Amino acid sequence: MVHRLEREGLIALDERKEVHLTKSGKHHADSIVRRHRLAERFLVEVLGFEWWKTHEEAERLEHAMSPEMEQRIQNVLGDPQTCPHGNPMPGVTGRPTKPLERVLPGTTATIERIPDQFEHEPGFLEYLDSQGLRPGVDLAVVDLRHGEPIRVRVDGAERTIRADCGQKVWVRA
Repeated sequence: MVHRLEREGLIALDERKEVHLTKSGKHHADSIVRRHRLAERFLVEVLGFEWWKTHEEAERLEHAMSPEMEQRIQNVLGDPQTCPHGNPMPGVTGRPTKPLERVLPGTTATIERIPDQFEHEPGFLEYLDSQGLRPGVDLAVVDLRHGEPIRVRVDGAERTIRADCGQKVWVRA
């Protein structure tokens, strides 16, 4: 597979045999990510899927999406800048964010995104949703100690959330 991708000009191997995307490879990868994120947004906004339930369906759709369908979905959705998990579309500069664990107690922040590597973790997004935590939601950090459950206030209610949310939920303060 590596040699095939190299022949197609999508990757290059350096002198240490490390794989790097070429300009064409980066463009191709960005296109796949864009189609995936558009499919997720379409599933949520048009078909009514829960935001935490879209990844597997979008994986199926991204490979079947023609450039014309991609453009039509983009138009119907009004050129979305992020996926439902808050991650920017390729080519869009996201707002500055930081992990929740870097927010001082007493500070209010807005959940901006759940980075890609965490949105695929089985059950994690559903857990966040069950706690009222999703991109766009404001929260106040009540108590935060490294490695311990985090106390936050969301919609006027105090909640204790898993310690790993400190690394996996990114906010703007």
